[in-house]
Amino acid sequence: MPRRLRDVDAGHRVNQARIVLWSIALGLMMGAPIGGFVADRQGVNAIAGAMVGALVVGLAVYKGSSFLVEGAATTAQMINLPSGDSTPYKTDFSHAASLVLRGRYEDAAAAYEVQCSEHPEDPEPYLRLAWLYRDNLQRFDEALTWFQRARADARLSSPQHLLVIQEIVDLYVHRLKQPRRAIPELAQLCEKFPGSPGAEAAGKQLRQMRDMLDREREGLAPFTEQFLESVGKKSAAEAAGDVERAVEIEGIRSALRSAGGDAAKAAKELGLSPYDLAARMDALRMNDTA
Repeated sequence: MPRRLRDVDAGHRVNQARIVLWSIALGLMMGAPIGGFVADRQGVNAIAGAMVGALVVGLAVYKGSSFLVEGAATTAQMINLPSGDSTPYKTDFSHAASLVLRGRYEDAAAAYEVQCSEHPEDPEPYLRLAWLYRDNLQRFDEALTWFQRARADARLSSPQHLLVIQEIVDLYVHRLKQPRRAIPELAQLCEKFPGSPGAEAAGKQLRQMRDMLDREREGLAPFTEQFLESVGKKSAAEAAGDVERAVEIEGIRSALRSAGGDAAKAAKELGLSPYDLAARMDALRMNDTA
């Protein structure tokens, strides 16, 4: 089982330490001279006056700074976590994402797994975790598991459902070298999204694969051997690429339609950043045909 992250607010501790140091510094720089001066004018021991002055100013600075910090935190909470009938704040996965950027992939995986358990209907942590296992850790079986978990447990939008099928097909064909297991996924795509470009491309791929199955039954060659040999040929490789491209284009177009053409909303629905969505659209030459 992955380690759970500790519930330690390091940022709060750092802020408190800064406030204490700032209070001590101002107490010594301002309070001590003022206290010493006042004590000397009143005929009291100047050193004792300086100590009292430093203490009074330091405490005042500490209390004032703490009040301002707590007030800012409360205001931020009211903005980001409003009560009543307001729209709930979108779950923040930035901590796990920052771990990925720092190369702490195992810790990031643990963080995403916690998010999946705490927000089981949100597709985003499932997809990010699956991509992490596939792209960063090269653990394709676990990537497959989390794409399947996303489909089984999370509330996927239509574009996200298309995306998950595409990713599962890609894993079976290109990473796990188990093309036979991709057949039910392609069939599901044709069934759930009839008439879409993705379904048409998947149908063409299915027909090719079924021809290979027929040849296998006739004893001519094993299915997997036929398929892996065919992907080395330009026509077959292009056909497989057309399936993935068509499915991805259909998913993006569906997200844009449901978002009323708003690219930022469409990116959010797909679990991508607006920058990543724009990059994918450029790579797919969608802007050339828009």
